[in-house]
Amino acid sequence: MKKFKTIEISEYEKMLKEISTSKDIELDNYDLLIYGGGGQNKNFYAALKANPNYEVLWSGWAGPKWAKFLSFIPGESGLVRIVKQSSFYELYDELAAHSVSDAIYIKKELTEKLMEEVKSKIWRVNFDSFIVKEQNSFVLTSEADETIWENKKEKYFYDYTLSTEIKQSLKRMMTRENKNLR
Repeated sequence: MKKFKTIEISEYEKMLKEISTSKDIELDNYDLLIYGGGGQNKNFYAALKANPNYEVLWSGWAGPKWAKFLSFIPGESGLVRIVKQSSFYELYDELAAHSVSDAIYIKKELTEKLMEEVKSKIWRVNFDSFIVKEQNSFVLTSEADETIWENKKEKYFYDYTLSTEIKQSLKRMMTRENKNLR
């Protein structure tokens, strides 16, 4: 199992806002996707389909198929394409507050393959395999439904994987290097 890093809540919120406004997030040739890992009811993704800032690529039961009879419990997951970058923060923050969620920034030509992987998943998809050898790609994984106290500061769990070749500004955004420069 992956060991998560921790991040102060205020720093986490800054990071999400930076992703929402960064000029280095380029949506002409790349997709910024959000995978909500569960915790929503079916109506959540149905309502999201009516919002022009997002494109719901897939939604379905988050758990194993045998547990689908528990569908009265909020357990819908979904894969969403961000159409309007400034709307990233609001949706990612909402999804990560209910379950482990991922933001995936990849070349558009990989989106279809990633979506097929999500549709055929048994439990959770390893998004890292889609970006490691790509340029300017990343996966951000967050769990903001619980906080911990570390060094007298309230923090969330998060992690990231960066492509082997990534713009330094995107790397700093994820790793929070030079955070005092922001």
